[in-house]
Amino acid sequence: MEVKTILENKVAESFGRSAQKYHQEAVIQKKVAEGLMASLRPWKDILPPGPFLEVGCGTGFLSELLVNEFPGREMLITDASFKMVEFVREGISGSSDTLSFDTLDVDRLLNPEPKYSLIVSNFATQWFMHPEIALENLGKMLLPGGLLLVTFPGNHSFEEWYSTCLELGLPYTANPLPDVEEVVIKLSLGPLQIDYYENDLFQEFDSSLDFFRHIKAIGAGKSFSSKLLNRKQLRLLTNYWDQKVSGNVKVKWHIVYLAAKKDMV
Repeated sequence: MEVKTILENKVAESFGRSAQKYHQEAVIQKKVAEGLMASLRPWKDILPPGPFLEVGCGTGFLSELLVNEFPGREMLITDASFKMVEFVREGISGSSDTLSFDTLDVDRLLNPEPKYSLIVSNFATQWFMHPEIALENLGKMLLPGGLLLVTFPGNHSFEEWYSTCLELGLPYTANPLPDVEEVVIKLSLGPLQIDYYENDLFQEFDSSLDFFRHIKAIGAGKSFSSKLLNRKQLRLLTNYWDQKVSGNVKVKWHIVYLAAKKDMV
């Protein structure tokens, strides 16, 4: 557990150092934030009174949309990385007395109490130590009738990377990603009504090495796995992957949109 905690801190530091690069290059994350906002709009007029909480704000793709969609609404915007929080605080338009900013480690929530009308999180769940438990605790922070709305890359992402490693007999070194069925089963045990849908998005790169460089550049390259490729293995993987495709390398992101509405008391 202590080792994982150290790694989590390094992940937050990595994202913090890469904030500017993330904001420029995280095109999938930005697109998914826009999709999350589109899925939120039908709920807009039926949310109960109360403040909003954003978990894992990153560089503010979703934060900006929230502020524009709900002007004057009280919101707490958070991230595990202090530098990410500061990036959003300094860059978000329309900052006002209704907005507050803080760091938040969801894996260490103690005695979560119902306080928020809406809790949103875009592309952060995959970094939680135990996604099912963390989302369950976030659900406990909803007011009756409140909504938890999250997006995350699911465990069918990067199938091209996985299959290439399998063909070569190389370790697949991607971090484990949440299994939507496991998450839904866990959340369904509480006072939450669950709905979700899945969507595949594809991102193109000039080469597989460019894909790995992109992941590192935006701060998402920290591995929780002890399985690492040496330089020779990485060269074998990238050369073989590039030879398998004609033209650009296409990488699949398996995106999960999950909504959990808390029962009225």
